[in-house]
Amino acid sequence: MAKNRDEILGRLLENRGRYISGGSLSSDLKISRTAVWKQVSELRKKGYLISAIPNQGYRLEREPVLLDSEKLRGSSIFYYQSVDSTNLIARRHADEGAPGYSIVVAEEQETGRGRLGRSWFSPRASGLWFSMILRPHMLTPANAGPVTLVAAAILANHFAGQYGLPLKIKWPNDLLIRGKKVGGILTELRGELDLVEYLVVGIGINVNQEQEEFPKDLRKISTSLSIESGEIYNRTDLLLSLRDSLVRGFNRFFTDGFAPFYMPWKKYNVTLGQKVTLSWQGGLLQGKALQLTLNGALQIQDNRGEIHTINYGELI
Repeated sequence: MAKNRDEILGRLLENRGRYISGGSLSSDLKISRTAVWKQVSELRKKGYLISAIPNQGYRLEREPVLLDSEKLRGSSIFYYQSVDSTNLIARRHADEGAPGYSIVVAEEQETGRGRLGRSWFSPRASGLWFSMILRPHMLTPANAGPVTLVAAAILANHFAGQYGLPLKIKWPNDLLIRGKKVGGILTELRGELDLVEYLVVGIGINVNQEQEEFPKDLRKISTSLSIESGEIYNRTDLLLSLRDSLVRGFNRFFTDGFAPFYMPWKKYNVTLGQKVTLSWQGGLLQGKALQLTLNGALQIQDNRGEIHTINYGELI
């Protein structure tokens, strides 16, 4: 099967800018059209942008552009071609003593994870899939609670200031542009009841995907930086600039707490003032999102007028 895939890629490269019919590929390679389609799908998963038009065939639009491993070398960044999850690898490095602000980044995640065990679509060479190790000094788990909101505020401010992109935040960890999901954050912690040993903040951002690259069930709810801006981004430069903003921001959080990020989070949020449905350990809670507390909890007024203060949960 890999041989067929390589031959199809070779034909697409030879005919760059022109369509090749599925029938001709099927005939030349002596495989079914379904087999051709499956191999094209595998190439797409590897970062090749291949368009398809009925009665015309397939055309290669863009080859994958990998992160510049040489440019990342020596900057406390662990670079991988493929991993199960960058958070899992980052935790492994942290357990082995990797310093704070080290980053694990991969071209693709085979089992990328979101909150509550959900999967995260992380195709090869098209987004930024990375995890940052944090080693705060004398921080309790309770005070570490807002770290996901801090990361979201840093990212929203970065994309607005550096790229003019209207990134918005949906409590607690979703990043949106014009109502569609462009990224997410997953924070994990290791420590004792009264002291954090380390945090791992996993960040996934859709960067250069085209709409047709998303699975059909995600196309109406997902987007990428490229779709929204019409530009193709240098992912290496983007990662390095994000790293610098995150380091500065987390340094301030460890010194001054959540207070400096409270108003920036409110500026970019799309949750407060809205009717919401929350999935949490108590089941489903419906009501109006009233306010964010100074420790990052969400206050929701239910239909009976009772106010609930929620630290963990998922808006659905």
